[in-house]
Amino acid sequence: MTFDQIRVAREQAPFRPFTLFLSDQRRFRIKHPDFLWLVPGGRTVALAHDDGPVEILDLIHVTSLKSEGNGSAT
Repeated sequence: MTFDQIRVAREQAPFRPFTLFLSDQRRFRIKHPDFLWLVPGGRTVALAHDDGPVEILDLIHVTSLKSEGNGSAT
């Protein structure tokens, strides 16, 4: 997954929630663009969990992204 692919999903208008899938089988549903930050440098993203904690993800571990609403995976 590239930084630009995630940026496009985050900045689409109108926003559609999407899920990031990781190499360790975890998945993170991004319900709103404010819950995902694109860290300068293009190697990592940070996301906020519903209950408050923030997690930093190295993009090397993000294997795919699936947008809701159109059934296509990127």
